[in-house]
Amino acid sequence: MRHEIVSVNPDIEARFYLSIDLGSYVPPHWHDSLELVHMIEGSMAVTFENRREVLRAGEFNIVNSRVIHSVLSEKNKALVLQIPKEILRKFIPNIELYTFFVDKDPAGEVERTRLEKVKKIFMDMHAVYDIRPEGYLLRFNSLLYELLFTLVHSYSHKLVRKEFDRNEGQLEKVNPIMTYLKEHYREKCIVSELAEHFGYHEDYLARIFKKQLGMTIMEYVYAIRVSKVYIDLVNTERTVNEIFEDHGCTNYKVAMRYFKETYGCTPREKREAVRSMSWKEMQMLPSPFYEPYGE
Repeated sequence: MRHEIVSVNPDIEARFYLSIDLGSYVPPHWHDSLELVHMIEGSMAVTFENRREVLRAGEFNIVNSRVIHSVLSEKNKALVLQIPKEILRKFIPNIELYTFFVDKDPAGEVERTRLEKVKKIFMDMHAVYDIRPEGYLLRFNSLLYELLFTLVHSYSHKLVRKEFDRNEGQLEKVNPIMTYLKEHYREKCIVSELAEHFGYHEDYLARIFKKQLGMTIMEYVYAIRVSKVYIDLVNTERTVNEIFEDHGCTNYKVAMRYFKETYGCTPREKREAVRSMSWKEMQMLPSPFYEPYGE
């Protein structure tokens, strides 16, 4: 099963970085790692099958492994920690049965104190990994394991095997289709031909895809297209029409509508906005390890 490959930092067993995002969109995807995000400035919206969560400055959130989600970012700065299942499996053999959830606005004093502790661990990890004093890996790993213990002890729920198997079966059905569409997003998409290619009835394929991703097949194709358009807009001097054509957006009006719905502006406005803030934002970067979310 193909999915987003999450690499690790060369000196630690996880992927940890400061994300500096000028405003981007990551289409629906999934990864095998547990993902934790602590928003420092700005905001981003994470959309799952049937819900949308907005993460704002000072908030902390968890994206479970093997869960399809998309991300729409405003200008933001966030700490991102992606923990491969292999690390957790060394200590919890049946970790695949665990799901994690954090209440961003807990009612009780104990829960609020615990949440603030988790956020502090995140910030301490950032400080240690940024400065890297002598023996920094000892301190960083101690913080990482303290964080993992807190997650398992206070923010986890264990699924029954039957529920886990059902979720896996649904992912296995839509994942090959997602992979195929990512590889062929430039081409004309005809749902009936796609269903025949994978051996499904057209109505059944449309139904399971919509249920798992929260969007239709064509919406998913255009989600990929406009995300590719965005990358070329901010990194090349090519015209909007050239970029649209290169990424399969032959119906200009439809592509423009999807772009506006995703980014809230036209491609030209987005290009101007990002380029006007890029240099200023780059001067504000506080760390040698940063990257946009989802890269």
